[in-house]
Amino acid sequence: MTLEERRKEYLGDYVALKTIPTWMEDLKSKTESDGENTKEDLQGKKSLSEKVSLYRGDITLLEVDAIVNAANSSLLGGGGVDGCIHRAAGPCLVAECRNLSGCETGQAKITCGYDLPAKYVIHTVGPIARGHLTDTHKENLASCYKSSLKLAKEYNIRSIAFPCISTGIYGFPNEPAAVIALSTIKEWLSKNQNEVDRIIFCVFLEVDYKIFKKKMGEFFPLGDANEEGSQLSEETEGQPPSPTKSKEEQPEDLQDDAEGGNGTVDKQNSDENKTQSQEAGETKPSAVASLSSEDIELSENK
Repeated sequence: MTLEERRKEYLGDYVALKTIPTWMEDLKSKTESDGENTKEDLQGKKSLSEKVSLYRGDITLLEVDAIVNAANSSLLGGGGVDGCIHRAAGPCLVAECRNLSGCETGQAKITCGYDLPAKYVIHTVGPIARGHLTDTHKENLASCYKSSLKLAKEYNIRSIAFPCISTGIYGFPNEPAAVIALSTIKEWLSKNQNEVDRIIFCVFLEVDYKIFKKKMGEFFPLGDANEEGSQLSEETEGQPPSPTKSKEEQPEDLQDDAEGGNGTVDKQNSDENKTQSQEAGETKPSAVASLSSEDIELSENK
């Protein structure tokens, strides 16, 4: 089914992906309004900020390949964003979820999107923190994002939207949750940037919008090179010059080193060896040393 055919089946409004700017576009718009010129600086550069977006609004309206549901362990619907997604998707969603036998904390399962503009819903169960944050809570929250992205890659999902997971009645503090979301997704993107076109951080509350807007500038700065570019730069930066440089271009002391000598001492040794060879009536070949040339969430439900 083509996109236009699918749109005829929608029961309500939708937000097309192309209307949501990337984080790079947001930053470029801001810098240009401030009178700064970024075109030359970014020409030819690849950046992870091209892969992410910050959007404040209803996640159920997003026309993307998949939206993520901050679900409870039953996967049968609940409050907050979980309830909103189930209501918008229709009764077929809960019918399919009944066959999934629930979901463990930190894990994820996938269903069709049914009446949603999104093709799929990825359901993930966040940790219940309720103010007592532990390392296990943090690991489980990071696992929610990793498990969801793993499914996205398996199902060839090119665009995906995440709500704030566990920051509602599950009590995970908003700012630490945002840092975990951003750092986990950046790490995944750095290794899988060609596997996805867009990852959207979809928030509903003003408090989350402010947190993400501030933190995204730290995790996805304008012009920040992708992982492959960064690794290449790190590997080549600080290395010695290429040993293929011609002898004429090298200083005299480096010419001695390139021929396996150590300045005056080796020169003296060479002269002595030459004299000894002449006396012995034989010629010995000289050894040449070689140089060794990486809401509350939409809803704030969980």
